[in-house]
This record gives sequence, C-alpha cells and structure tokens, in this order.
Amino acid sequence: MDNPNIGTIILHRMAKVDGLTISVASALAPKDARKAYEKGREDEAKNKPDDAQKNFEKAVSVYPQYSAAWFELGRINEQGNRLDEARKAYQQAIVAEPKFILPHEQLSWLALREAKWQELVDITDKWLVLDSQNSPDAYYLSSIGNLQTQHSDVAEKNAQAAVRMDPAKKNMRARYVLGLALAQNHDFAASAEAIRSYLDATPDAKDKAVIQKQLEQIQEAAHQNVQSENQAKP
Repeated sequence: MDNPNIGTIILHRMAKVDGLTISVASALAPKDARKAYEKGREDEAKNKPDDAQKNFEKAVSVYPQYSAAWFELGRINEQGNRLDEARKAYQQAIVAEPKFILPHEQLSWLALREAKWQELVDITDKWLVLDSQNSPDAYYLSSIGNLQTQHSDVAEKNAQAAVRMDPAKKNMRARYVLGLALAQNHDFAASAEAIRSYLDATPDAKDKAVIQKQLEQIQEAAHQNVQSENQAKP
C-alpha cells in the first residue's frame, strides 16, 4: 500500500462503439466561444430561448467546429418549431464532428416527426454505424423507416433488435411495429401476438381502435393460413 506505482492501466471498451456521446471537438473551443456557449446553457435553464439562441449563434460564429453549440442551437430551433433551421443546425454539428451521436439521434426523431421516411432510414443507418450496441431507439426508428419504405425484412430485423434491447419494456410501441413488419412478411400468428402484447400493455393508446381493427384482420389471416395448411395435409 506504500508503493504508489501500480503499473500501466489499459482501458478497454465494454462494447464496440465508434460514436461519441460527448463532443470532443468542443473541448478545443476558444474562451470567447465557450463563454457564449455556457451563457446559452444558462439561458436555456432559465427558459430564455431567444437569449440562448443568440449565445449559441455567437459561439458557432466564433468557433464553427463547436458541435455541442450547433446541437443546442438545433434543439432551441426545434423547440420553437423552426424545423428547417433545427435540421441545418444538427447537420452542422455532424459536419463539425461526424462521430457525435446526439445530433444523429435528434435528426432521426425529426425525420419521424415530419414523416420523411427515406431520410429516417438514412440517418438511423449512420447512427447504428456509430453505436449498434447501446441504441434501442435507433433500431426502433430504423424499423419504422424501413417499414414505411417497404423494406419489411429489415424492419422486422431491427424491430426485433429494439425489443431485445428493451428488457424493461419501456418502449412497447416497438412490439407494435414488429407486429406490422411480421404481418408484411406474412407471419400472421407472430404478428398478432406482438400486437396483442402492445395493446395489453397500453390499453389507453390513442389509436387503439385502429390497431384493434388491424389485429382482427391479422388474426383472420392467421386463421385462414391454418385452414389452408390443414386442407393441404393428406
């Protein structure tokens, strides 16, 4: 215990993650840019979005590589429903620091919000390259985008991953998306099971009536499949 020399410590990643949840480029920001950024965060905390926006804009004008400031500027614009400006800010954050995960995440939710399905597929593909081990939301959003663009095999695979990575069942909607993908792939029995699990867990879902109707149609398709299989038996 008296010898402070414990040798060389080598740290290994617990999982393969190429992306960064904390901006590294931002650590190189000059003093004036950091000061504006910190003031912007203070304004955010005080619910002063206009002042926050001005300070984040100042931060990126002083230091264009300030990815964290671009990200916060995107959030301010998104909260103000200025979606085009928000998208541009998130994209600038990625240009400044391509491996910064958070703007990829926000762009994905933004694409979902605007029903831009191919954009959703493209951005979640990039997000999953950066972190395929710790991002159930990336798989969930990717499954929606692929479902809407008629890539049902990929949608099913990624919905399965989203469900598998959510043992606490925080996002039961992933089970519903999985059910839709399974139905498109004509696995009606498994589809009905997944959708029933969603409805059982979320009895107050706003679109419950629509989903219940879908479930009835899928159950009927499953029943017809069983009948066809029985008739085909010698």
